[in-house]
Amino acid sequence: MDGAPDNTERADVGYDAGGITFVVPRRNNGPVLSIDGASGLSVQYAGWGATFELQAFLEMNHARSMDEFKAALQYFDIGSQNFGYADIDGNIAYFSGAEVPIRSDLQQGFVDGSPPWLIRDGTGAADNEWLPVTNRQPNQAVPFEILPFAEMPQIVNPPEGYIANGNNDPIGTTFDNNPLNQLRPGGGIYYLNHGYADWRVGRIDRELQALLNSNTPIDGTNMVALQGNNNLLDAEMVIGLIGPYLQAANVPGNTAVGEAIDRLLAWDYSTPTGIQAGYDPGDDPNNLPVPSQAEIDASVAATIFAVLRAQLLNNTIDGTLDFIGLGAFKPSSTIAWNALIHRLKTFPTDGGVGASGIPFINAPGAATPEEALTMVLLKSIQDSLDLLASDEFAPAFGNSSNQDDYRWGLLHRIVFKHAFDTDPFNIPNGGGFTQVGAGLSGVARAGGFGAVDASHHSPRADSLNDFMFFNGPARRFWGIMDPMGIEGYEVLPGGNNGIFLHPWYSNQLGRWLTNQYHPLSKGEADGVNNAVIVTNFTPQ
Repeated sequence: MDGAPDNTERADVGYDAGGITFVVPRRNNGPVLSIDGASGLSVQYAGWGATFELQAFLEMNHARSMDEFKAALQYFDIGSQNFGYADIDGNIAYFSGAEVPIRSDLQQGFVDGSPPWLIRDGTGAADNEWLPVTNRQPNQAVPFEILPFAEMPQIVNPPEGYIANGNNDPIGTTFDNNPLNQLRPGGGIYYLNHGYADWRVGRIDRELQALLNSNTPIDGTNMVALQGNNNLLDAEMVIGLIGPYLQAANVPGNTAVGEAIDRLLAWDYSTPTGIQAGYDPGDDPNNLPVPSQAEIDASVAATIFAVLRAQLLNNTIDGTLDFIGLGAFKPSSTIAWNALIHRLKTFPTDGGVGASGIPFINAPGAATPEEALTMVLLKSIQDSLDLLASDEFAPAFGNSSNQDDYRWGLLHRIVFKHAFDTDPFNIPNGGGFTQVGAGLSGVARAGGFGAVDASHHSPRADSLNDFMFFNGPARRFWGIMDPMGIEGYEVLPGGNNGIFLHPWYSNQLGRWLTNQYHPLSKGEADGVNNAVIVTNFTPQ
């Protein structure tokens, strides 16, 4: 140490004997995640620099026109979000907000090395760096070339008269399964993302189209029902595809597999909890009703299908990849499930054989592809029933083989975790709520994979707690944009106060669980008139 800042001198310390200096590129101030020998992994993220989201929200709240709202969006830099717009003049719009950096290779019309959704070679050997800014956009924050706002997904006053969004591909860049074959207006590959959700918006669009075709006035009641919709579109599609094979199998209805088939074919794809302790849309949260027989039947079918998803994957996509030695490279559960549905759609022409030439739907001893598919379906149903009656699911179903016992609410549960993640701070068993039963944490709720009322679990779910969900609507809202004033209703998953034992710690949760709302206070007058507690801050 000679006292000079940043002055270094080699001390010849052995590799494992003391201090080691690593030189790793840190792009845009990103963190170094790991180092392995001479290789390191760092993260490049547009949000590591200064950005202006607070300014965006401040100006949105003061916007008095669509133009002012769009100008405010120019300050929303990081964490791409879907923005819905509506005003009292009858305008509606959708905007995607964020600053999206442009890669050098994509702008030249090709991919150098890995595509954008995989880890890049950061050594400089590939021409895949983010381009430095040369065409600065209004209020731009990041120091890289970005997509202009005009190229970001957006639509204003569409002819359909409505805008539906459920985290889906907003403009169709992935509809042909190739997210890299779209071009920018001035040249270069137009890339947004490689994967989106799809089932939720499919159901939303179907319900809205049905309302329009029936000439039913679309009002708040319709929107409440739509936000609480728990019918599963993927189940409807899959059962429609496999139903003819199951019917042709002529399995007697007095067998377990035959009974399960009959239940699936009669199902309306709704997902009620099927238990009195469960929370379903429209229930009185303070006096939960006994489920009807129709709700019980739908609940049992929902349980069987939810377990069947994983068994179908295990006996097709996953099982095949394991067999050919690619088990370590399985895609995500959602991608695998969508791939299997594609195989079922194209089965009449390709017999379950993928573009790779690998047969993903096959069975030993099958004389035809159709026989193979039928054998796989029947085995998957039997595997599902065996699993439901196993020790794994005993806390829910007590090793029962009686399908009437397979109520969906005993599996589809949610825990609202406190930062301490322990009782009684968690809900349940705090906040006035108790868990479903011994060994069954959480409260029971309708919903499931791909439901409009987001309550997602993995398609590969095959154990007692795999069907729980931990994410959902952080706020439900519906409103009427009237020239005389905005009428709004909302509900939060919990309450307005995060302090344990406070009366508002969980005072809205019952309504949230049953898809009910309360009026939204707006403006200073509403705030004063509806205030329960007023705290005055007086400067000294």
